[in-house]
Amino acid sequence: MPTPHEFLAQFRTLALSENRQLSARRQSTSVVRMSSFEVLQSRERLRVGQRFLRLRPRIAGLGALGNALVLQNSPVPALQKAALGLVFATAIASFFAEAWWLGRRPLTERWLLNSLGLTLAALGAGALLSGGLTSPILPLLFAPVVVGFAAFARARPSWLLLGEALVMFSVLGLLGPLGAFPELPTTALRGMLWLSATASLALLALGVIGLVDAHARIAAELDRLRTDMLQEAEHRAASVEHLGAQVAHEVKNPLAAARGLVQLVERHVESERDKQRLAVVVTEVDRALAVLQDYLSFARPLSDLKLGAVPLLALLEDVAGVLEARAHDKGVTVRISGEKLEIFADRQRLRDAVLNLALNAITALPRGGKVELNVARIQARARLTITDDGPGISAELLERLGQPFTSATEGGTGLGVMLAESVTRQHGGELRFESAPGQGVRALIELPFGGAEPRAEAS
Repeated sequence: MPTPHEFLAQFRTLALSENRQLSARRQSTSVVRMSSFEVLQSRERLRVGQRFLRLRPRIAGLGALGNALVLQNSPVPALQKAALGLVFATAIASFFAEAWWLGRRPLTERWLLNSLGLTLAALGAGALLSGGLTSPILPLLFAPVVVGFAAFARARPSWLLLGEALVMFSVLGLLGPLGAFPELPTTALRGMLWLSATASLALLALGVIGLVDAHARIAAELDRLRTDMLQEAEHRAASVEHLGAQVAHEVKNPLAAARGLVQLVERHVESERDKQRLAVVVTEVDRALAVLQDYLSFARPLSDLKLGAVPLLALLEDVAGVLEARAHDKGVTVRISGEKLEIFADRQRLRDAVLNLALNAITALPRGGKVELNVARIQARARLTITDDGPGISAELLERLGQPFTSATEGGTGLGVMLAESVTRQHGGELRFESAPGQGVRALIELPFGGAEPRAEAS
């Protein structure tokens, strides 16, 4: 078995490692946030964007081909037919070239933004050449803007695309139908409008549904990362707790041995002054042992609970018997009251919890104070109450009770309250405190009866 020095060395190494990792995490908070959400979001956005840009030529190509056939069979000026055909052909050719290029290179956010922006410009030109605000191409202008908002959310690229679209509509409204490019005939207008609306809806479905699926994948990935982090944190906490318990256990043995030797020497010392000094040593060793015992009780896992029937009134009487000498020294009165109830719990651990809270009460009381230990049934639970009539504590301190090194007494470690809270929680119960300056403190432990139906203790 490792020596206490070896345990302390291991504990120190582990603690230093934890501190370094905590410091690194604090210094790289933004990096952690990027890796946990923004990087995932960017990766999925580009993944869906690449798929959208590679499939877009097929949908847009069919729409452009249909519009070209409608124009060809309509009484539209030849110049207008040629100009619109050139715009359609250039846009579709660039879409196919882009899809070919993205099959060999990864997509970037800047590329996606530029591609959607150029698409808007091409569609605006087509609308200007086919009647301005009456153009059947107008429905297609919504697709790049909506896909941009779905991809970039409220980021700057989304607002740039929206601004470009608004500029396009303003230009189309101000210029109106150009002389050489008038409004299309009704027959051509209806056919092209139907084709444009269908193509626009298909592009929106391709982009938006893909991005919604991407956000679902992001949520699932973040949930997995969170679960992994929680498991790692739990493992680390268990390792530190286990090592700390080992250290505390190993330190207890030499302290107990030192205490015994001091008491042995004390019997053979004749000087009263030396006896007093040795008594101080014993008292301080007892304090150290009490802290170690509290820590060991707090660190003991749930699996160590030894459950059985516990008569609560008898348990309070046992606690009062342990407190008798301490209460007598301070001139404090301890009273017991309540119903004879029995619950299913770990008697020793529950006794330790009540004892620690009662000791805290006695320590905080001035001479002549009173402590009352009470047990009562509160609906389907048993309530243990430790009440003192001391000076009470402030609301600020009341909120922090249960945290390490938070205590109403000077030099207190707060381990007693932590132990009581841990034991209560392990039994499925709740510990809370009520107090106000000058009105004492009430510690209330509410526990389920456990096992079968709650029953009263046999008389």
